[in-house]
Amino acid sequence: MKRFRYLRFTLAAAGMALMALGGCTSRAAKSGSAAEQDSVLQQTAFATDSIAFCEQTDSTLKCSVVVDYPSGDDSLSVGVRRYVAGELVRMYLPAMQEENGEAPVYKGSMADGKALVDFYGNMNNVYLKAQYAELKVLGIAGLSYDLSIRKTYETDRYLTYETSCYVFLGGAHGSAVCYPVNIVKATGKVLATIDTLKQKALQPILRRGVKEYISKAEKRKIKDSDLQNMLFVEHGIIPLPATVPVLTPEGLRFVYQQYEIGPYALGMVEFTVPYADVKSCLTQEAAELALE
Repeated sequence: MKRFRYLRFTLAAAGMALMALGGCTSRAAKSGSAAEQDSVLQQTAFATDSIAFCEQTDSTLKCSVVVDYPSGDDSLSVGVRRYVAGELVRMYLPAMQEENGEAPVYKGSMADGKALVDFYGNMNNVYLKAQYAELKVLGIAGLSYDLSIRKTYETDRYLTYETSCYVFLGGAHGSAVCYPVNIVKATGKVLATIDTLKQKALQPILRRGVKEYISKAEKRKIKDSDLQNMLFVEHGIIPLPATVPVLTPEGLRFVYQQYEIGPYALGMVEFTVPYADVKSCLTQEAAELALE
């Protein structure tokens, strides 16, 4: 039986998909009243259509794809379409399993979001059916693929998109990923939030965040000395997540994927750090956007 894995397509694959665009979540501008800020956001809201593909065969197979697809024709909409297409390629099941190389290329119009989503939805559904044909003799109850690429936050300057996917291809459990990205409306580029040379300086912050996550999950206080035995880290150094941390209204959000720094039981380690604690480690652009 083939094992479903995500970690082998970390930074390289993520970089390819994210080169299309970047983004961010952040607080609205401080100038003006809350009503004025809301009015500005309503006038500049990024228009999308929710497009879905879903095919389910009884309880044995389910393939679902939901995308918030840009409906405009401006340069930002065109860029976000490229980003969405890149995510659909990255989340193509055979490519994720490193079996069949590159994903098939959609050759239709990028303005036709339904055709794009249906193209990759159908390709993934075909793969699920083929897998089930091989695995049903083993008594597998059913296989599933649930992908969403949604706009989760917006200000007059930023968008946040988040790719979430859960796949069950048999075995003891399924696998999940969560990739939030930051899209700057003004430039349509990926926002590099953290100065990667500051990993050492970030260690106290990363350790505190991981401890808080585990303590909450296990409902017991985790000591700093416990981390070495609980994490997959070398020399006690917690790496920056492969997924670029994103700006949010509350602070900088860190998300580690399954198995990235710990066992499956640890889940996706996630925590948000106040900007005051990380401002010295932010890139200049991120600091300007987050702290305005």
